[in-house]
Amino acid sequence: MGVPLIKEFLAGDSKEIRDLANNEAALVGFLTLAKGIDDLPDMAIRFYEESRSLYQVTASGYSIQELIETLSEFFGPPAKPPGKGLPVSLRFEPTVKYLGGIRKDQVLFLNKLKTGAFYGALWPWTRDADKTEILLGFCSSSMSDADYSRLSTLVQKFISKKKIETVSGVGGQIHGISLPSFLQMSEMEEATYTLKVTSGERTGHLYLDGGSLIAAAFEGQTGNDAAYRIISWDNAAIQIEAADPDRVREIHDPLMHVMMESLKIKDESGIAPSPPQKAEKTPPVEPPGTKKELRSKKKPVKKVSRPAPQESAPPAAAPPPQPDPLVHVPFKKATDHSVGKQDQMSRTLKLLIVLGVVIVFAIVVTGGGKLLRKRQVNRRYDQLIADLTVTKALDAQIVLMMQYLKAYPEDAHRSELEGRLNEAYLEIEKRDYEKTILDVNRLPIDEKFEKKALSLYTAFLSKYPQSDYVDQINDAIGGIRQLLGTAYFEDLKKVAATDFLERYAAYREYLAQFPDGTEREAVERMIGDLAKEYYGLLEEQTGGCDDREDWDDCIDQCDRFLSAFSNDVFAEKVMALRTVLQDKKDVAALAARAALLADDIAGARKVYTDYLAERPATTQKEAVAGLIAALDADLARQAAWENAAAYAKNPVNDIFSRIKRLDMYLDNHPAGRYAVRARNLRSQLEPELQDAIRARREEAARRDLLARQQAEQAKRANEARRIKALEAQVARQLSPVASRFVDRRNGTFSDRVTGLTWCLLDSHLDLGKCITHREASAYVAELRTGGHSDWRLPTAGELATLYKNKPFFPGTGAAWYWTSESFVRGYHHVVDVVTSVPETEFKRVSENEDSCGAVRAVRR
Repeated sequence: MGVPLIKEFLAGDSKEIRDLANNEAALVGFLTLAKGIDDLPDMAIRFYEESRSLYQVTASGYSIQELIETLSEFFGPPAKPPGKGLPVSLRFEPTVKYLGGIRKDQVLFLNKLKTGAFYGALWPWTRDADKTEILLGFCSSSMSDADYSRLSTLVQKFISKKKIETVSGVGGQIHGISLPSFLQMSEMEEATYTLKVTSGERTGHLYLDGGSLIAAAFEGQTGNDAAYRIISWDNAAIQIEAADPDRVREIHDPLMHVMMESLKIKDESGIAPSPPQKAEKTPPVEPPGTKKELRSKKKPVKKVSRPAPQESAPPAAAPPPQPDPLVHVPFKKATDHSVGKQDQMSRTLKLLIVLGVVIVFAIVVTGGGKLLRKRQVNRRYDQLIADLTVTKALDAQIVLMMQYLKAYPEDAHRSELEGRLNEAYLEIEKRDYEKTILDVNRLPIDEKFEKKALSLYTAFLSKYPQSDYVDQINDAIGGIRQLLGTAYFEDLKKVAATDFLERYAAYREYLAQFPDGTEREAVERMIGDLAKEYYGLLEEQTGGCDDREDWDDCIDQCDRFLSAFSNDVFAEKVMALRTVLQDKKDVAALAARAALLADDIAGARKVYTDYLAERPATTQKEAVAGLIAALDADLARQAAWENAAAYAKNPVNDIFSRIKRLDMYLDNHPAGRYAVRARNLRSQLEPELQDAIRARREEAARRDLLARQQAEQAKRANEARRIKALEAQVARQLSPVASRFVDRRNGTFSDRVTGLTWCLLDSHLDLGKCITHREASAYVAELRTGGHSDWRLPTAGELATLYKNKPFFPGTGAAWYWTSESFVRGYHHVVDVVTSVPETEFKRVSENEDSCGAVRAVRR
């Protein structure tokens, strides 16, 4: 029966589920291991609030080595044995991090797949060496929460299904499981069958469908009342029978609610339930020489037998012994009985002492019993609270509390537990309410939505008729129609925008179905926007119809618009647009008739004037008037041509004016009926025009040459004046150093110290710009200053005599000067230069030959 569960789980399409499907043998082995451990005796199953594992159980009385051998049958040798530190290879293992680390005394098993790993862990208890926590799980960093939840459900269902198969394997008779527990297992398994429940002389039937308790029958009672009575029975025997297909649902409350109500009824009836008998951990009776098997597999595992703790009742206080009765004898004469009196006093004293001891012992025993019972009550209550604290499922919490109250109806904590039961009931009710709302929200909004949503809401109200959420559910029921309208409205916004009339029909359909819908105004605005958009499209299409001179399609579109939006504000605009289109179509027909009368300008003109007489209010009145004017213009163009031809043919007029007259005519009438004649006449006048143009060009060239010569002379005169002014300026600067530098008054000066002759103006002043070394060489070669032609580039030393020896030659604006000394540096040609800074310290400076500087020419 577990195979369908596994197949259903492996039907997922995520890569993690596919990985498990590819390793189905490992999955089955893992489930079988969990089931085998779950079937062992002395395994305490608890529900954990935040369990890291798919299955967790506490083993009592098993050695760590026995458990290692059990887990090794599936996992193989442990990845981390007990008593050893964590290997380096596992320090970054995701499973170790997932489990929060592994202590030295703990054991870890791994069975790795592509997308995750099955793991098993043994965690010995620190304070109770007899107990070991067993954890089985699957660690995958990429598995979604939904897939992990499905895997967890698979493990729980697999174990539960196997339990039901086991306990009902012999003739359908259930042994060793209470009726409430079996109902819980059936609900988890979603089982469908009938349970025959017998307790003494009483017999009842419980009917389950898909795990839900739907009906019950007992001595003429049915539904909830019968279920309350049957579930409250003690020592009930359970028999599984075939499901009753004709049985209809009579019980709508959750199983937990039915079980709680049965507990209340039992308490109210005053029937003292039998206290639960704890399953003693006494080893089963075995044949001599046999060993207890740890699992239902072939390999036996030894287990140390331990006497199970017995829960004994406190000893009852023994009744105090009664003193011997006093014997009354007749009064006799006094005699000496001193010895007898002493014996009697001794017996009385002894009796009193014994009686006191017995009373003290009774008090101690009675008080100790009460104290022991109080400690036992507190201990079992504390254990219940601990279980409730770590229990994840509310249903499981309710079962724990109901079983506790059933076993201990007079417990001092009853009122507190009943409060917690009520809180759990309210929480389940809230959960079912939220699930109902979520289920409705998940329904597809279609024609079946209203019926399905109403069914879900009604089911909740039937289950919880007095719920605090009744108002919300009723409001939601009232809002179903509005929700449909809202969904319809959302669909309206998704209607394809290609066909306006289809959208219009959809909008009108909404208004018809939901006349009071909250989106009515929005839909009416959408209709208005649709009409506006449709009108805009018609306006755009009008241009295309005009270009094609085919207005039939546009007129048809206007008719479609008017058929739907006849009462819209844009209907008047569309009607006006249609009139314009029709008039344009009529005028096009007039033009075709007039074209047939091309040689009869007057007849063509009459076609248009007759139309205006018949349709004086036509929208194309201006267009028709324009056509009439065009015909009138034909006559005017004819007259204009005759005048232009007469002027162009008259030789008395200047040829240029005659040609100009023809060109103006052609510009104004490039395609007129006389354009060909005008072009032919112009071609005839072309030779005469070319002769006139040639003569005019020769005269213009003569005048241009004269103007250039005059401009060049003026430029040279201006340059000469500029040079003279600069030479005079530099000559004035030489006055303070005239003892050394002598102005020759011909654009040069001579150095009395070196005997060299230098140009008075450097290239910076002469040209007004900087030059490269190559340009400097060409500049010097072309110099004729002072009537000399042997000017050259100076050496660095020659320049240094001007600017690095006192008295210094005055600066004229250039920063540095080219020399004749060049050389190669790396991949570049560089040239030594001398700065114009007046200083006595001469430093060697060089510049790339493409740099921009100045030159001062020198000659001997």
